Amino acid sequence: MNKQVYPVNQLRVFINTINDLSAELLLQEAMDEYNRKLYNDKIEEALLEKDKEKFMTYTKLLKELTDEDTNDNE
Repeated sequence: MNKQVYPVNQLRVFINTINDLSAELLLQEAMDEYNRKLYNDKIEEALLEKDKEKFMTYTKLLKELTDEDTNDNE
């Protein structure tokens, strides 16, 4: 029965690292969701205003955000 024992400091560093990564992931997901909603709202607004430039800009940004999500899942 060989059990590897880690010093307490190593475990604390590991737990802190996991917590930091979890916080970063949650923050990124929240920012992506906020931007997705913002871009969709701006696209709707552009359609109502018949503003092609604004529509193209926000559609491109939304597509980039969606492409990032797709690449992250691969």
